[in-house]
Amino acid sequence: MAKPEAKAETKADAKPGLWAFSTDIYERQGVADICLALQDKFGLDVNLLLYGCWRGERLSEPEMAAAMELVANWRDEIVRPLRRLRRLLKPGFPPIPENDLQVFRHRVADVELEAERLQQQVLESVGADTLAPNAAAAAANLATYMRVSEVPLNDRTQALVVALLAAVFPEPS
Repeated sequence: MAKPEAKAETKADAKPGLWAFSTDIYERQGVADICLALQDKFGLDVNLLLYGCWRGERLSEPEMAAAMELVANWRDEIVRPLRRLRRLLKPGFPPIPENDLQVFRHRVADVELEAERLQQQVLESVGADTLAPNAAAAAANLATYMRVSEVPLNDRTQALVVALLAAVFPEPS
């Protein structure tokens, strides 16, 4: 997930939408690094990680697989190519002048962020009326996501998931 420019506002008494939840969580200390490690090292989707944390109910393997399938084409054909392009431009791209390149890279980042918001909008439509986010459901959903994605829950991945859950749900529950 690209770093959001600003948080979406939500009603204090309502469950935040997935995008508002995600932008709030992603700005917390260490969350971006944890999510990007799970994405870059293990092929997990940051938006699906955050979706798993946001859903206030436990998802079965078929439900998680359906959510993954729902956004797979968009992620693979739109989000990932935009991310690759943004990352390709980061170190520079001679002979394009650095200032011009960074303006262009920023525009690509904005489009990537909007593509991720649209992906989350689709995911939210599957579970907008669920319970408020909670640590138990989030832990179960992340484990389910990893099983369905065939990512082993070993010491390394478990440490990242535990750190993510601690950042998302800092108060004991």
